[in-house]
Amino acid sequence: MKRILVAYGETSRMAKLHGCTLQTVRNALRGFVESELADRIRAEALRAGGIEKPKRRVIKETVSETE
Repeated sequence: MKRILVAYGETSRMAKLHGCTLQTVRNALRGFVESELADRIRAEALRAGGIEKPKRRVIKETVSETE
């Protein structure tokens, strides 16, 4: 799932609108949770001008001991 970036202050507004905590909104926008509330929060964020961005992937390099 993609992350959704919103303007400053939008997370607070969405938390009040949906009657939940800021952490719940952050987790929904980062795609950490799957629920009806998270879907509503993500939809509201996109309506409010949020931008979807792909999640960052961290690729760890392994060093071979034979080198």
